[in-house]
Amino acid sequence: MLHHDRPISSPTHSFLKILFSLGAIYASLAVACQAAATHLPDAAFPIPNGRSMMHMAADIALWHGIALCALTLGSRQLHPLRLTVGCTGLALGTALFSIPVTLHGFGILFLARLAPTGGTLLILSWLCVASAAFTHSGEKRS
Repeated sequence: MLHHDRPISSPTHSFLKILFSLGAIYASLAVACQAAATHLPDAAFPIPNGRSMMHMAADIALWHGIALCALTLGSRQLHPLRLTVGCTGLALGTALFSIPVTLHGFGILFLARLAPTGGTLLILSWLCVASAAFTHSGEKRS
């Protein structure tokens, strides 16, 4: 059985609170982007599939925002360093993916090359978060 209710240092706890807030901000911005993508006229999207690109970027931001909120709340059940690194990667990867894809949907292409980096960072960060459920320490387990 995994050790639960781990102590978390004050700086780590504060940083996880910031990541929680960032997750909530991502979710709110995603809802606003979904509304904009739904209601803007077709002329606002100069490239083919621009509207669907904006919806996709908002979906990624929404789900990862929710995940950041949920994961940071579970910080005492998980390895704090791995969780913090993984959640930081999720926050950065979401921005590096969603912002360029949204702008690309509006025909702004100069940041589009960052999206694959953001997507890769998201994948690696999820693997880091997955590893946070496991610990290798000398503690006795009950």
